[in-house]
Amino acid sequence: MAAGGYALAQGINLAVYLALARLLSPADFGIFAAASVLLGFMSLITDSGMTSALIHREGRMDEALSTAAFSSLAGGVLLSLAALAIAPLIGFFFDSAQIEAIAAAMSGIVVLRTVTSVPSAILQRNFSFVRRLVVEPAQVIAFGAIAIACAAAGLGPWALVAGQYGGAVIDVALCWLLVSFRPKLRDFSWTMWRELASYGRHVLFATVILRAGESSDTVIVGKGLGEAALGQFRYAVRLAMTPFQLLLAAAAYVLFPAFARIAPERERFHGAFLRSLRWMCVLGFPAGLILVPLGVPLAVLLFGNVWRDAGYAAMGMGLFTGASSLSSVASEALKAAGRPDRLTRMHTVTAVVTVAGMLALLPFGLSAVAIGLSIGAVAGGWLGLFYVVRILSVSRRSVVAEVWPPLLAGLAMAAVMTPVEFLLVRAGERGTALGLALLAVEALGAAAVYLAVLAVVAPESASELLRGLRSAPATLAAALRRAPDQDALDAAEAPLPGDSIHE
Repeated sequence: MAAGGYALAQGINLAVYLALARLLSPADFGIFAAASVLLGFMSLITDSGMTSALIHREGRMDEALSTAAFSSLAGGVLLSLAALAIAPLIGFFFDSAQIEAIAAAMSGIVVLRTVTSVPSAILQRNFSFVRRLVVEPAQVIAFGAIAIACAAAGLGPWALVAGQYGGAVIDVALCWLLVSFRPKLRDFSWTMWRELASYGRHVLFATVILRAGESSDTVIVGKGLGEAALGQFRYAVRLAMTPFQLLLAAAAYVLFPAFARIAPERERFHGAFLRSLRWMCVLGFPAGLILVPLGVPLAVLLFGNVWRDAGYAAMGMGLFTGASSLSSVASEALKAAGRPDRLTRMHTVTAVVTVAGMLALLPFGLSAVAIGLSIGAVAGGWLGLFYVVRILSVSRRSVVAEVWPPLLAGLAMAAVMTPVEFLLVRAGERGTALGLALLAVEALGAAAVYLAVLAVVAPESASELLRGLRSAPATLAAALRRAPDQDALDAAEAPLPGDSIHE
């Protein structure tokens, strides 16, 4: 259900960006990316740690939720003012008055993003999928409608600013409408804040480091290669991130609260982790490595020939999805086990290796810089699994056994299909309809190669994957018949857990 809702939102988002790619130039997207370089980073400072602490917490929930709500609001206001104050520095760094003006205008987004942390935590810990099935698609629709209308009116990068505000307002309104809880100032407690912060600070520091590393690509590419290259890079990141975000929406949204509840049962927890790791790898490695043969024609056919460089950059990000899936599963397991402190080290290594790799490869152009993103993700994923083996006492051999078969099958798929596309098919050089049809055929061929290799090296995983694919339509249909009405009822009308998360 989480994956289906995210896929719906991303399908709408793809349609929006197909339109925007023809209304705005790469430079317009580059200007917006440069102006908003710190916004996501600032938003996460106030809500990421609190959200995780609320999901993990047991007992005194009314007090915890009210404390988190007021502290997130206060932090969001302060950071919005900080973003406004920093805007001239961003404009000076990129030597652009337009970037400065857009950075100042975007500062209000920070507080809008932070005030959704509490209702989001309530929905997630109640295993309600209404956020995925209702809120996120509605947010994308609002963004798209406003951004496309403004872009058609000739507003350039300001169209993206207007769309961001429209989507953020819808997000805030729907999140709070879908939960019955309302914060009370009398329930605010500094003691509770310290309890939440003692857990959440590790997640916060780790997230800050990770987002700083991710934001560095905007600085490196924008300053080193220019605004147009930055626009190309952002579209490449969008292509590479879409399959990972789909997996993350489906897995992390469910895994953290589920792992947190079964963490005291060691054998059950270890089995759940290994099974989750297996399926993140089985789905994540091919979803990312398919960009090696198909990234260029996909970018050209979807966005136009002007975005060809984005396709080459996407090729360099082929390992990003699979490697990031490793660190994602490891992160959820470590948080659930009460060891979020290891996330800081994980994300520090990811950020440092990513920045070092991108800087070292900068002289070789945009595609080479994109490889640095994959290198950083591999380093973070490896360290995450190392911590799980060492701290949670999961067998090293069992972890390796889940990772290497899908990785080998994914690499074989890319090795077979890359010459097929670049030497034989050349889908990107065809007309749009014919090119997309050829891409679909190539994708089916890539899936066949992947499954064939996986069946040889891990026959049990391959057969279970095929069974899951055959049953997926019926499973999703059954889930959609129940959602979102029942989940909205569960989240909005059922009493909030009181003294125990199991209540």
